Amino acid sequence: MPLWKRLLRLGAIVVLTPVIFLLSCQSSLIYHPNPYRAEHEALLHAAKGERLHFETSQGRQTAFYIPPRTPASGLPQTVWLCFAGNGSLALDWLYDTETWDDRFAYLLIDYPSYGECAGIPNPARIRESGKAAVEALVQHLHTSQAELLPHLAVLGHSLGAAAALMAADNLDIRRGVLMSPFTTMTDMGRIVLGWPLCYLNQHRFDNRKTLGHVAARAGARIVIFHGAEDEVIPVRMGRELAAAHPQVVTFHEVPGGRHNDLLDLISPQIGRAMAEVVAGTMP
Repeated sequence: MPLWKRLLRLGAIVVLTPVIFLLSCQSSLIYHPNPYRAEHEALLHAAKGERLHFETSQGRQTAFYIPPRTPASGLPQTVWLCFAGNGSLALDWLYDTETWDDRFAYLLIDYPSYGECAGIPNPARIRESGKAAVEALVQHLHTSQAELLPHLAVLGHSLGAAAALMAADNLDIRRGVLMSPFTTMTDMGRIVLGWPLCYLNQHRFDNRKTLGHVAARAGARIVIFHGAEDEVIPVRMGRELAAAHPQVVTFHEVPGGRHNDLLDLISPQIGRAMAEVVAGTMP
């Protein structure tokens, strides 16, 4: 074989190897599902929570409904749809919910393959799970989606911020608290992989777009918290999302806050922001 052909083949191998690798195992680089542990079951029992089972294209899914600690005569004052980061689980929110407003209820939603959920996650399937989980809650509370909608708000961290915005976009929810949101998954790929490999991203979460949809609705109120020392998602991304919608979004940069310790660091502040968003005041 001529030298030029051998060099061309070698060049093709060098170029195509990372491409094939990224296309074949991209999901495992983005999502980090975990099973539940015995301590989670204890937390669920202590919170008087209930499993809500439902079906999606990915098979059997399980979300968790946590009723308000102060019983409501009708529907809860607010039901927060909660979406955790990609290495966390829905029931991890229970470490914090007991210190927040006792009038709040929570629907804790896992992604396909996380916790007790079947399937493989991607943006469309995560959207589907959020919508189906709310439909399961409607049935559980013996109400209608139209009646429940004014009582809904979203809460999300990291990947969960994207899931929360997609749920808000789908369901016309106008209130939310987000922690450590990225702009787009392609932008994240640019940080990790550089250009042009970032454009091989097949999981096209786009918080610019979905936040734009939510912010355009009358009465929308969103609060973003982002750690100044976030080593995973740069604080500039949260700042950019907020700056695009200054009349709707309030931005808090948390000094010393990193990616995985942000909620532990500011849990009381998160709880106050949730209460103020519900009350219609911007913290």
